[in-house]
Amino acid sequence: MKNYRKILPIALIVLLVTSWYMMISTVAKTNNSYKNYIKEARKFAEQGITKYAIENYEAAISINSTPSVYNEVAQYYKEQKKNDEYLDWSERFLEEYPTEEMAYDCILDAYLLQKDYESCYDIIFTADRRNISTDYIKKTREKIKYFYKMDINTYDDVGVFSNNLCPIKSNDLWGFANRFGEQRIICKYLQVGSYTKSGVVSVVNADGDAYYIDNSGSKVMVSKDKYKSFGLLVDNILAAEKPNGKYVYLNNEFEKLFGEYDFASTMNYGIAAVKIGSHWKLIDDEGKEITKSDFLDIKLDEKQIAFRNDRAFVSASKGKYIMVDNKGNQVGKLEFEDAKPFASESYAAVKINGKWCFVDKKGKLVSKEKYDDARSYNNGLAAVCIDGKWGFVDEKEKIVIKPKFFDAKDFNEKGSCFVNTGNKWTLLKLYRLNREE
Repeated sequence: MKNYRKILPIALIVLLVTSWYMMISTVAKTNNSYKNYIKEARKFAEQGITKYAIENYEAAISINSTPSVYNEVAQYYKEQKKNDEYLDWSERFLEEYPTEEMAYDCILDAYLLQKDYESCYDIIFTADRRNISTDYIKKTREKIKYFYKMDINTYDDVGVFSNNLCPIKSNDLWGFANRFGEQRIICKYLQVGSYTKSGVVSVVNADGDAYYIDNSGSKVMVSKDKYKSFGLLVDNILAAEKPNGKYVYLNNEFEKLFGEYDFASTMNYGIAAVKIGSHWKLIDDEGKEITKSDFLDIKLDEKQIAFRNDRAFVSASKGKYIMVDNKGNQVGKLEFEDAKPFASESYAAVKINGKWCFVDKKGKLVSKEKYDDARSYNNGLAAVCIDGKWGFVDEKEKIVIKPKFFDAKDFNEKGSCFVNTGNKWTLLKLYRLNREE
């Protein structure tokens, strides 16, 4: 028994040493196999033999999967210009390593090569949610910031967006499209206005009846008295055209508040422009004149609004416009040959010496460039006409969408804008903003 007691510990030691040896030997063999697979993969990759290169890379990954090997395979596919395989592998890379920066760079690059800009933004926004940022992501985000697609729907005429709905005209009748260019309310009206925060819009049907509908197209406001048309309902005040062609202001119950004008604009921020005879006045929401002076003209936008961004453009002498505040006082010293009301808190388009440029609300010229025509800035962009074609500039006047259209409207906050492509209007949609929610 004593001999057995001595032999047992020795046997255990021998067994332990043998096990460690075998384990070390196995690891060494595995490492050698891994290195050989990588070596062979790279050799075949240099020769452009994709089948054997990928087989060896796959074998190496089965032994030891690392982001660097995944990235190496991705770059091989890219170098071989195998764009579909590059994309498939990049998707696998990201699925395997969802927090690896290289994976995001690979798949973003792969989608960019495919010109799949919607998927590019899916990746960018996913990276944002995971607090992942790389130089390539930043570079790509800036590169495709103003990339766009054109909708398949076209219309004969359009208005401007308001509350993500835009008037559209087809076969001489008006309806509304949403920010994706889809017809939301069918074209069946002779005349339509624009939606406001109240959620309603004025329409005139085929029988000449004027009333208001909601954003589903249901009739929601009807006057017992006959009117030819109604203006925008803002802060429970609306302008209405009577059968005799005169304009009055009503409340949302269609009760007369004041007025008997030859024209009346939308009341906005308590100020409106009205025409009496051949002259124009600025009035408040009680019908009182803001200024003692009359004007030859007051500029209105496509929603029949004169006063925006606390400013209006008025003409006191033929061919000359000035900017005024809410008391009718001139702002700045500049005079303009023409002007377009502010559309936002940014810059307004004005005409000086035969060319269009931009001014701020202080009446200061901020434009370095001169254009054949221009629209006031809205949502950070302005439509400008250069050599007869329309494109868009940012607030530094950098051209971000090249002039190639026959006409253009304003961008809404969701990245939608109607442009004229010839004899039809089509919706231009920025990939960055115009996305399904």
